[in-house]
Amino acid sequence: MTSSGQPPAGPSVPYQEVTDDAYAPAYVRGARILSSDPEATVLGGTCPRCGCPCVFEHVPRTFRSPRRGPRVREIPMMCTCTTGHEDRPAGEEGCGAYWNVRLEDL
Repeated sequence: MTSSGQPPAGPSVPYQEVTDDAYAPAYVRGARILSSDPEATVLGGTCPRCGCPCVFEHVPRTFRSPRRGPRVREIPMMCTCTTGHEDRPAGEEGCGAYWNVRLEDL
């Protein structure tokens, strides 16, 4: 742990599939929409767990939900960094962190 109580950033953070309520607000502070059209939204930012830069592509047609009530555009996200994290399974990417982001918050 660092003096701030956070895990050290970068490759020293081992792969672990984990989430935390603080991940979304931390990600939103520095994230931005890189491109957006009806087919996909591409977000760029820093992973709130490992501190590495990552780009995430959200394809809204991947998951379909009922169209009742107001639509909240909450995107399930995960770290997609290319940094090597100890214990990362073959074929996986990132550090294992995942969180949800509302496009309206960017």
